[in-house]
Amino acid sequence: MGERFGNDSGPRVKVFLEYLVYLIFRGLEEAICRISDDRKALALGAFLGRVMFVAAWGRREVAVENLTLAFGREITPRQTWIIARKNFEHLGMLSMEFFRLRRWSHEDLARRLVLRGQEHLNKVLTPGGPGILLVLAHFGSFEVLAALHRYVGLKSHLVVTGAPNRFVNKRMFFQRGGSDSGLNILPHRGIVHRVIAALKAGESVAVLADQRGDDTRPVWVDFFDRKVLANGVFARFAVEGAARAIPARAMRTSDGRYLCEFGPEIPIDRSDNVERDIEVNSQRFHQVFESWLREYPELGFWMHRKFNRKSKRRSAPALAALQPVRVKYES
Repeated sequence: MGERFGNDSGPRVKVFLEYLVYLIFRGLEEAICRISDDRKALALGAFLGRVMFVAAWGRREVAVENLTLAFGREITPRQTWIIARKNFEHLGMLSMEFFRLRRWSHEDLARRLVLRGQEHLNKVLTPGGPGILLVLAHFGSFEVLAALHRYVGLKSHLVVTGAPNRFVNKRMFFQRGGSDSGLNILPHRGIVHRVIAALKAGESVAVLADQRGDDTRPVWVDFFDRKVLANGVFARFAVEGAARAIPARAMRTSDGRYLCEFGPEIPIDRSDNVERDIEVNSQRFHQVFESWLREYPELGFWMHRKFNRKSKRRSAPALAALQPVRVKYES
């Protein structure tokens, strides 16, 4: 009997702890959504981001190091520090948006969202035409793009990496943009053939395609003049799904709204050499991402280790050797 209790209690305790964490998230959501003024909510998020910038020194070091590796001598150490701090403020605001946008009504969306470049999307939205791969990145207010689907009436599959919590996944992560967003959430594992089939059937699939790959099936791309590992599965979706690729991003504007922008179609190479096609198209995706980050470096996700290096940390002299002489960004 004691042994049976031991075998049963483990999973029960795990489920209980997961549900407890979920309740904490729900409590946070309720508290955040009680803030009636969007500007006040974002100001709170920016403040929490600054707190994290000070407290989470390990993540801060990663962000500063990544910015140094990306921009090298183009920006000064002071500018690097300022961009990193603004980046943490941005991530704090992003956390506010994650909770709040799921409750936006259609009227809220009409008031908050500004569309640009919709002609690029309209060109590929042809009845009976090929599928559409919406190429997104961890850039700007990317969570708002989930709500954008509901606003424009676009139905898509969204490939996401879930949280290690079944309740958070089901009731939050897998309800991006609200329960009526028009998004069908697909967990990232084991869905390659399903996504390709959906694209072949003329459906739309949205992916955060800037995720780093691994060295089991390496796909190398040039990113800020460095070789980095890309996840080639996103290019594979476009190649094998015979899809047309449209980049999309969302950014906060000075008047408190969100600019949701569709870019020109990304050309997709298809040949008898699939491996080459995956590399070429992954490179094209990353060229788009790099152009966004060069324009608005504070809106990236620099605390994630994108650059492939043998050691996790560089010495201070090694970082100093990369430091700048030319000013590009002002505080």
